[in-house]
Amino acid sequence: MSINDIYLVISCLLEMEDIPLLALPESPQLIALDLDGTLLNSNHSVSFRNKQILTQVSEQGIYVVLVSGRMHRSILPISNQIGLENPIVSYNGGMVKHATTGKIYSHTPVPAKFARKIIDLVNQENLHLNFCLNDELYVRAKNKWSDLYEFRTGISATAVGNLLSLAGEEPTKVQILDEPEKIDQLFPILQETFGHDLYVTKTQIEYIEFMNLQSTKGRALKALAAQLKIPISNTVAFGDGYNDKSMMETVGFSIAMANAVDEIKAIADYVTTSNDDDGIAVAVEKLLL
Repeated sequence: MSINDIYLVISCLLEMEDIPLLALPESPQLIALDLDGTLLNSNHSVSFRNKQILTQVSEQGIYVVLVSGRMHRSILPISNQIGLENPIVSYNGGMVKHATTGKIYSHTPVPAKFARKIIDLVNQENLHLNFCLNDELYVRAKNKWSDLYEFRTGISATAVGNLLSLAGEEPTKVQILDEPEKIDQLFPILQETFGHDLYVTKTQIEYIEFMNLQSTKGRALKALAAQLKIPISNTVAFGDGYNDKSMMETVGFSIAMANAVDEIKAIADYVTTSNDDDGIAVAVEKLLL
């Protein structure tokens, strides 16, 4: 079957569902997947159907790259569960590291002087801070926020008592965790305060994250594609949250989940079903295979 025949079939399918046909890659070589809210369902697990379709995609020689704000070692078990042997984009693009060889493709940490300013801020305001250094998680003291993060990611924090003991270090990422209402209140203030020097984003309703300005999913994915000698036009990305925006705007074709925030749906080329309804498998089967 020629590519024109494939497009004709897809066009008919989409017209039946009143969905416009957009510029699908002729030969997708890399599929980038956000985790929370995208690949992972509400139980924080990969469904059998999604795992099955991603195994099929990998067997066809297409890179399946997990792209998340999580720490690298928090993503590894998910990568292993699917059976992937590809680079992983972690820390919202702050690190790109191979799942099996350990090769580091890039690492852009937060400069020490800005990390110190954030430590001073959270000490002054009595906020909870996650300090991610050398793929380890440090906190002032364990509490309900470190427990929440451990529940979601499987990463247990090390309590250091005084966060100033970490001053002078260059973390890959730092996070403030608090109630959603407090996060909504703090976010514009912290964007104004640090946004000229750091990449500041929300990744969960309880999280505000700070990374190096160069640490975005879009930048990391573009650089990785170049290293793998894959044209960016032949890449596809799935996402649902604000921190997926740079990735969705960078790839050749972007797919938003039905549960995505409106800003992501608005810029996506296609909207699939939700993360609880095998949205990745549905879209891959319909559009890419």
